[in-house]
Amino acid sequence: MKLALKEKLRKIKMEKGETIPKYLNEFIQCHEELGTVGIMVVEDDTVIPSLLGLPKSWHSYQDSING
Repeated sequence: MKLALKEKLRKIKMEKGETIPKYLNEFIQCHEELGTVGIMVVEDDTVIPSLLGLPKSWHSYQDSING
């Protein structure tokens, strides 16, 4: 279960036509699920995958965040 949830977090990608709030809500939900099974996720483990899951149109934003 724990490994499956970590994999789920890693594989979340923004789908075409999906809104940012809906996309980010998937990360929040998965983060909460991990917490219920006793896994504490540090912020970097959520922020970095969420940036990587954005479509190519967001690459300039990703670059500015990553510095």
